[in-house]
Amino acid sequence: MSLAKVNSRAELIARRDEIKRLEHVGDELTHRIFEELNLSFITPFDREDIYELAKGIDDVLDLMDHVADLLLLYQIDKIESDVALLLNVVNRAIDEIHQSVRLLRQMNYESIREHIVRVHEMENEGDRLYRLFMGKLFAEQKDAIQLLKYNSLFNEMEHTIDKCEDLMNSIESIMLKNA
Repeated sequence: MSLAKVNSRAELIARRDEIKRLEHVGDELTHRIFEELNLSFITPFDREDIYELAKGIDDVLDLMDHVADLLLLYQIDKIESDVALLLNVVNRAIDEIHQSVRLLRQMNYESIREHIVRVHEMENEGDRLYRLFMGKLFAEQKDAIQLLKYNSLFNEMEHTIDKCEDLMNSIESIMLKNA
């Protein structure tokens, strides 16, 4: 579900609506995980780790939902290349997270390690792009409203990438404790 290839307001609304639907599904799953956690005597790994993992996934979903809302709120109907590049980093990181979570049952650190490394690399790439785009924005953008919109959008996307890395750190912690 990529926002990076949106070319019209109608397309953006449809993608945002799907992201919002998925965010609500994520909220329901998070609440169900917390309820089950409270009822379970034995868990596959530490309760605190399950909580951190579920909360981390929820945070990433919430931030993606927020980014999609900002695109509509700021009336950015066509995704500029700078925004698309950062969104692409976010999407790739989320794909790596998804693969990692699916591999958690195996409790094999080596099977997840490459995903962890890739997300760390993506976070570095995101930081580099963020600094580049922020420098370009403040050097070139003369319209104060546009500057504020894109400043906010870049900040939220960079924060989302940081949260992806935090989530992978939680997964790595689980693996190191239980491998």
